[in-house]
Amino acid sequence: MNLVEYCGNNEYSIVRLVFSITEDTREKIKKKKLIYKEQIIRYVNKQIELYFRGYTFKQALLQTYKYQVYNSVMFKLNPTLKEHTIFQCI
Repeated sequence: MNLVEYCGNNEYSIVRLVFSITEDTREKIKKKKLIYKEQIIRYVNKQIELYFRGYTFKQALLQTYKYQVYNSVMFKLNPTLKEHTIFQCI
């Protein structure tokens, strides 16, 4: 049994989304294309919104997925944010 069979196609594609957004954001941070924390947050939220546009889930399930993807991505980005100089508005 592989991961797709275990969790299903939708959940597997969402897990892949978390990893792809995380890697893409890390590359942009390393290349200094994203330098503000608010800019990173907007970029991640925009990518999540664009991904879920094609799905026809109920609104409650959709919001839950978006929330979980956002939290997972930001959790995985924490070491990168600490490693690089990221500006933050106070």
